[in-house]
Amino acid sequence: MVRAMKLGNDPGSRLFLGPLERAVLEAQGRNLGDAAPAWLAQCRRARVVSRSHSGVGFVTRFEVPADAAALDAEQARRVRAVHASHPALAEPAEFIVQLRDGRLAALEAFCFEGMWPEDDAGFQVLAPPPA
Repeated sequence: MVRAMKLGNDPGSRLFLGPLERAVLEAQGRNLGDAAPAWLAQCRRARVVSRSHSGVGFVTRFEVPADAAALDAEQARRVRAVHASHPALAEPAEFIVQLRDGRLAALEAFCFEGMWPEDDAGFQVLAPPPA
């Protein structure tokens, strides 16, 4: 679970994908059309290697096995920001997926105003606009 307001890297050696991160990655899959099955398969195989918190968001870095199906250049162009609302935020938070060689590399989240909410269970991922 992504803990809010904790600054710096999570010290644990066993890091897990949190429910908010999972919801954002699944929402990204809905943007990818025919590439969604490959995307979701690679997300299931992704291992969280680090997570850092800034107070206004977080960055989670991933390692995806080299044999996981990669998105091709056209499919990767469909990857775009995902937004989620939260009662404590005036505007929706933004989540940016970073790819490396067509594979999930990082998920960056940030809010535009104020501090990251303490309870990430209050987030509602918004339906992405049509591509």
